[in-house]
Amino acid sequence: MGKKVRKAMKRLSKDLDEMREENRELVEGLTERVTEALERQAELQAESNRALAEILESHLKSLDRAESSPETSEEAVSAQENEESESSDKQGEDEEPESQEPEVTEAAERKASELGVDLEDVKGTGSGGRVLVKDVEEAAG
Repeated sequence: MGKKVRKAMKRLSKDLDEMREENRELVEGLTERVTEALERQAELQAESNRALAEILESHLKSLDRAESSPETSEEAVSAQENEESESSDKQGEDEEPESQEPEVTEAAERKASELGVDLEDVKGTGSGGRVLVKDVEEAAG
């Protein structure tokens, strides 16, 4: 039996060597494929970066042209201001005018009621034109 065992061991050793060689070849093949994929990825990234750089350069040139041409920039700003003004004018036309009733303190309202004074005829001297009791008294005479 010793002879059969040695023969089996030699065969196992030979098979093991063949498997190691196959594995080495597989690893080398995978390494090459990964390296190629990484190189291709780097090429694609470089192309993408070049395209992005061209877009940015074009944008910067157009900004430089706009800055170096103040008349054009001023005209654009003026046109925008005109549009905003026209827009706000149209809004004002559509809305009903708000009544300009001044603020009146509660005490001034009571005093006006007591004295029979029309608050629309009273000019307020308080903060922001607010009508105070003394304003109502002065209006009453």
